Amino acid sequence: MKNLIFILVVCCVTPLVLPAKYILPKWKKQACELPAVQSEHSHYVCDDKGEPKCLPGWQGDLCDVPICKRGCDPLQGYCKRPGECRCKLGFYGERCNKCIPLPGCQHGYCNVSFECICREGWDGIFCSEPMCRSDCHATRGFCETPGECRCRLGWAGPTCRACQPLPGCQHGYCDKPLECKCLPGYTGLLCQTPICAPGCHGERGYCRRPGECRCKVGWTGKNCSQCHKYPGCVHGTCSRPWECICEKGWGGMLCDEELNYCEKNPDTCKNGGKCQSLETGDGSYRCHCQEGISGKHCEILPESMITSNNTEVIDTDEVTEKPELISVEETTTTKIEEDLSDDNETE
Repeated sequence: MKNLIFILVVCCVTPLVLPAKYILPKWKKQACELPAVQSEHSHYVCDDKGEPKCLPGWQGDLCDVPICKRGCDPLQGYCKRPGECRCKLGFYGERCNKCIPLPGCQHGYCNVSFECICREGWDGIFCSEPMCRSDCHATRGFCETPGECRCRLGWAGPTCRACQPLPGCQHGYCDKPLECKCLPGYTGLLCQTPICAPGCHGERGYCRRPGECRCKVGWTGKNCSQCHKYPGCVHGTCSRPWECICEKGWGGMLCDEELNYCEKNPDTCKNGGKCQSLETGDGSYRCHCQEGISGKHCEILPESMITSNNTEVIDTDEVTEKPELISVEETTTTKIEEDLSDDNETE
């Protein structure tokens, strides 16, 4: 059997590259072959070779794509006419390169449309809630700008943790808002009234500090229970300020006039007259004479009591002792004696 010998011949073949002939698309060729069909709104013209050429500002196979304003964002903007840049929903700006944040976003910004990323110090869906001081009480305090701590009604302090006493509270404190608990020694709605010393009269005394007792005008004493007598009152007392009630036996405005004149001078009034000590009037006494007798000391007798031989005034005290002084008209004299005797018995 004959041996078959196969010889593999490998040879290199260099491809021959011939220039490719551009084939005008049929629709383009038809566009220029049928110029009569070309619309006045078409955005191309046909050149000498019968190929369509886009007018300035238009592009695309059909020359129906406008070229937007330079720099207009290709994803976020678009145009319907050459040279303009209209923004898609959620974007704005000359080049449509700015996103629109979530409507209502106050202190925030966006990286994509309709989001609201809060700036430092603000919180909330719309970034409208300021972030207060870190140690500000959550319920008793609030803030209008980031980092501050304002207290609500009834609370005080840098972090709003202390209660605020009732407005006007003077000497008091609080355990809860708008309260006024008095310190020792004070009382009243606003703790404005000091508590006076025990026993101090409520109407006649007062105090400016706890434990003291000051007397009002006209009163004196430890507890302001004693009245001030009228200045200069000597032998008198008072039941209310500026009085001068005289003690027994004294009279006058200042109770400095002694009223025992009659006791010291028993013979002042004559002819059975009664002596009365006085404050004012006729000296310090007054004589109350019997009927028919007159004079300051009851020394003037009526004519019927005068003797026929002498005009001397008869002292009734001497009538019984000196019967020779009795008038001839014995009956009249006797009648006077009887009257005097009756008066004395009556007294």
